[in-house]
Amino acid sequence: MKKEKSNRIRGSWYTVNIKAYENQTKQHYIDALKSLIDKDPLVKIQGNRHISIEGFDYISDKNDFKMIVLRLCAYDIMDPEAFFDIRKKQQVMVNLSPDIVSNKRSGELYFVPDVHRLMILKSSKISLNQVIKYLRTGFDMVGREDEFDVNVEVSSELIDTIEHSYMIYSLEASLSYSNHDPSSNFVKFFDDEMNDTGAEKAEIKLKSGKGKSLKSKKDGLISAILHLVKSNGFAKARIKKTEESSPVTIETKDYPEIVHLEGKQENVLSAIQKHLLKTYGSK
Repeated sequence: MKKEKSNRIRGSWYTVNIKAYENQTKQHYIDALKSLIDKDPLVKIQGNRHISIEGFDYISDKNDFKMIVLRLCAYDIMDPEAFFDIRKKQQVMVNLSPDIVSNKRSGELYFVPDVHRLMILKSSKISLNQVIKYLRTGFDMVGREDEFDVNVEVSSELIDTIEHSYMIYSLEASLSYSNHDPSSNFVKFFDDEMNDTGAEKAEIKLKSGKGKSLKSKKDGLISAILHLVKSNGFAKARIKKTEESSPVTIETKDYPEIVHLEGKQENVLSAIQKHLLKTYGSK
């Protein structure tokens, strides 16, 4: 890895899982990001708001890719016919170059191909939802449609809360198999069986009888579903956290995993790489 400037680690981070449904190799992810960079698709977010690539860096060590840093640029494309003189109360025609945009905001993504995941600062000026839309749409534009699945990592605390709630009235999940993430026992069996069916998505709905609770046991079905949802989908659950609490409905999309990278690390890039490899690498 090339020598980098020392940088104090600050802030909180989100993690995003990029999963190929086929050819799940490190090189495939590198090629996909390179294609995104080379073709630089203009992705519409909302209204006149768009995202494209502002810049990038390849971080490597002896031709071995360690990380790709992707700088995104969000901006409004201006309509030359949408200008108005408020004093004269009349429309003004402006001769604008199509290359001139407004309200520019930038954000950086740090992608580690070994574990097919990237991190983005929680305080980034480009929101997490905008990043997800850019990646999902961008990959479809430069490759085969639905070649990749892109999901935000769900809070571990929330997964634990659902699994160990006093009552679980219902659980709905949309998920797919993992991309060789570390797992064991029934979770691994369930994951492998999903993969073997050839289905890219599974919709699961569990509901208890009136006044009853679904049974969540260690290394059971509910545990396996939630384990996969954490990185590969989303879920909605109706639960009662404790005997005294009131029933609530929780959706995992509202609880992304937030990672705090602290301590005397060498620099931000190596801290991100070490965290992702330790958390999602082979065990």
